[in-house]
Amino acid sequence: MSNSTHPSISNPLVSPKQERPWLKQYHQARQQRTVDLVKAAVDQLLKDGQTVTLEAICTRSREVDAEGKGIKKAGIIGNAEAHAYYRKHSTTYQRGLGYQRRKGRTKRVSTIPSRIDPDRDRDRARQRYLLQSKRDLVERLLTAEQELGTCQQQLAQLQFEMLDLQQQGEEAGQQAQSKGQNRPRKKHLDKL
Repeated sequence: MSNSTHPSISNPLVSPKQERPWLKQYHQARQQRTVDLVKAAVDQLLKDGQTVTLEAICTRSREVDAEGKGIKKAGIIGNAEAHAYYRKHSTTYQRGLGYQRRKGRTKRVSTIPSRIDPDRDRDRARQRYLLQSKRDLVERLLTAEQELGTCQQQLAQLQFEMLDLQQQGEEAGQQAQSKGQNRPRKKHLDKL
């Protein structure tokens, strides 16, 4: 049975933190190859007057690459320098950022709750709320809580007023009843 030279938990002979300069050199060379291919592909696309997209870069990189391999989207996105070069020259990427900024600004929803139908479709309302931003939902919740507090105060005030009116009605009824007992009754004689 031979000893393996790769680091693993079962192989105590090789330290997992052991330096591997040859591997670092290999990764640096691969990263530089990606950057070079992205720059060459983007420059070629711009020269031909074509739109710079990730897909176009991947396709063009196969033509530019001496090995014929090209690069993948993940290679562009995973390499900071290559991705920065793509972002700098891609009009679609810049338009997308502008759209996202505009979309965020125009997506404001009124924080004042409109008339709420008690028989509304709760699933549809939930979906609407899930599309709103956290800031809009917090504002809407605070407004709704404020309105609820105001309604509760108004309800309590109306209940006290209703109790006062009931008590006044009962007192008036008792006074009328007591006056009715103190009055002499008129006797009606029926003629036969």
